[in-house]
Amino acid sequence: MDIEFSVDVLQKKEIGTPRAENADYLMAMGLSGSLDNAFSRATSELATWLQQDYKLSSSEVAAVLGSSIQYSISEVADRNVGVIAKIPKKALATLKPAAPTK
Repeated sequence: MDIEFSVDVLQKKEIGTPRAENADYLMAMGLSGSLDNAFSRATSELATWLQQDYKLSSSEVAAVLGSSIQYSISEVADRNVGVIAKIPKKALATLKPAAPTK
């Protein structure tokens, strides 16, 4: 099997954990010694990504993640557990702007 992919290196951009994006999904990865911690790291990184790069409010992030997040276990080796948190990009298109606070 042959696989092709490209990588964009963004200079001076710091992220907490590895991220990936394809035509359909945004994905954040969490790696830790426990499933709970890996799950939390992946979820937190995906939430941060949506807030920073997609300019979503906390309530918009909660709505997207609450209705659309999907998880996969990517690794269980030695003492490490890997979790991938992903959301379909089409879930971002359905968001309505947050109501202004008074």
